[in-house]
Amino acid sequence: MGNRRMGLGRLEALLEAVDRDLNLVNTTLTNCTITTSAVATFSGGLRNSNVVEQSGTGAEDLTATASDLVWYANTAQAGAITLPDATALNVGMKIKIIVGTTNWSTTAFKLGFADSGTCVLVGQLYLSTLDGNDVEGFTITANAQSLEIDADDVTAAGGAIGSIYEFTYLEANLVHCMAYGMATTGTAAPDAGASTTTGTS
Repeated sequence: MGNRRMGLGRLEALLEAVDRDLNLVNTTLTNCTITTSAVATFSGGLRNSNVVEQSGTGAEDLTATASDLVWYANTAQAGAITLPDATALNVGMKIKIIVGTTNWSTTAFKLGFADSGTCVLVGQLYLSTLDGNDVEGFTITANAQSLEIDADDVTAAGGAIGSIYEFTYLEANLVHCMAYGMATTGTAAPDAGASTTTGTS
């Protein structure tokens, strides 16, 4: 048979037929990228399964993180935890750091960005103690690059069981932090030293 030409009307009808909702029930999309400028509605909700547990107590390099992350340590974390700098490409990313079932070190270490970068924190720190003292708040120091973690220091950013640190990437070089620190005992009294203008290394 010779080549058959499709009329314009027939082509338009086929294209219009494609422009409709697709029923993807029981369909698995593997490693797909969804790009849309519209509001996406997920009636079943979303679940972030990117949860990582620390396996030791040494320094942790999270700088390669490129998507939302929950990181926690059930061990007595004692080394610096370095987060990725904020860039135009990771705006909106959220990282949550959690102290699990064991108090972290009572020797101070840093949680934040590498000292060599220009990324800074803005936000708030709330500190309480495991024996139930009042919660005290303090604004994160201007141009801070890290939080000072020390589980038994009532002037620092916590590190005892239950501490949680939430980071939201706002724009290049700027990350918002909500820190809910716990100290082992005493009266909570966080001060400017709870967040510092020096980084993790």
